[in-house]
Amino acid sequence: MFKHLVVATNLHPGQPHYFVGYKDDGEYTEVIWTNDSWQARWFDAPDAQTEAKLLAMLCPTYRIEAQQVSNAGAAGG
Repeated sequence: MFKHLVVATNLHPGQPHYFVGYKDDGEYTEVIWTNDSWQARWFDAPDAQTEAKLLAMLCPTYRIEAQQVSNAGAAGG
C-alpha cells in the first residue's frame, strides 16, 4: 500500500509544510508542522484524505492535500 503525507502549501509560493500532529492543552489545539518530510506523520491513503479534510477546516489560509510519497509496505514492493 502506498503511504501518504498531509502537505500544507501557503496560498503564496513557498516551502511546503508537512503534518506532524496536534498539541492540545484543553482549551486550544495547535497543529504541528515540519519542513522535513521524513519527520512528518505518514498515513495510509484513506486516513490521509480524512486528515487533509479536517486540517483544511482548521487552516483555511493553506491548501491542504494528501500526497503519495512511496510504496513502502506494498505487496511485493
